Amino acid sequence: MQNIRFIIFIVLLAFTLPYTYGGCVVIYSSGDFDSDNDQENDESSGGFIGVASQAAITSMNAEALAVGGIAGGLTTGVSGSLKLNQNLKTAQSDVFRPLRIPLLMGDSLRRIEFGTALNTFDPANVLTESDILEGSCGGDFSYTLNFNRISGQFSGNLLFTDYCDDGIIISGETDVDGTFEVNSAEFLTASFSFEDLFDESHILDGEISMDFSDRPIIATFTAYSEDKDSGKIYWIRDYSINLSEFTGHIEIEIFGTFYHPDNGFVTLTTSEPFVVFDEDDWPTWGQLIVQGDNDTNAQISAIDHLQYRIEADTDGDGIFDWNFGILKWAEPSI
Repeated sequence: MQNIRFIIFIVLLAFTLPYTYGGCVVIYSSGDFDSDNDQENDESSGGFIGVASQAAITSMNAEALAVGGIAGGLTTGVSGSLKLNQNLKTAQSDVFRPLRIPLLMGDSLRRIEFGTALNTFDPANVLTESDILEGSCGGDFSYTLNFNRISGQFSGNLLFTDYCDDGIIISGETDVDGTFEVNSAEFLTASFSFEDLFDESHILDGEISMDFSDRPIIATFTAYSEDKDSGKIYWIRDYSINLSEFTGHIEIEIFGTFYHPDNGFVTLTTSEPFVVFDEDDWPTWGQLIVQGDNDTNAQISAIDHLQYRIEADTDGDGIFDWNFGILKWAEPSI
């Protein structure tokens, strides 16, 4: 992975429904669901309209729920144009895409240098830094940050304009605040909040809190991602990521709840950390358990850095009775 060292500096971004922030709400038509009972408005969702009950995992929805869960809703969870008579199926699933988007955001924050300003003689306790930085593959982002060199707190905003890094392109503005180490000028914590941050496929609104001061880096967030084509919103609730760096590779653990607008929610637990080596874009091994209603569950497993597999227990007897076959990790279609 081109910028593997930056991955440990951030975890997944969070996004909240525009409803929460005063933006527009996506309302689905009655035709989007099979019955009135499927369409629910959970008050704790901040305006989410979709299937709010727990999903029973079946052969029809196992892939959507497994891929959607691991991808943080930044994919439809559908394998694209598949030829089922092929022995090796290719899924354009954008799995692990969320690790690339916050990678970009964390990298942009880390690029901001403010140590010199902190050491400059100035009677003011709060110093303001602003600049425009170009992306590694196009676009730019501008920032204005205020640093309190007494309390070690900072706040401000970043504005992305077709900003490209490691193949990911985003536009939009985010507010950010947190803490830094006064002597070393290193960021310790950061909280991003934004609405209408977007890439080619999705519109993101939300917030995330990150702690960089210890290992593994941990982030917990609530998230909504609107698919531009379908208008559907995918909800991630209390979604946590643990990232640990080792020589030559990183390990990723995912926990939380994923809501699919058509199927309902499932809970996510990493049974074996996903391992991504420096030279690879995708995990070589790792397993995620997707738990549904009535003891049904699905499992997404990395076979190697090129392939993965999805299996499901659709009757809750503890035995996988459905297997989608071997799939290929796919690069995001940016």
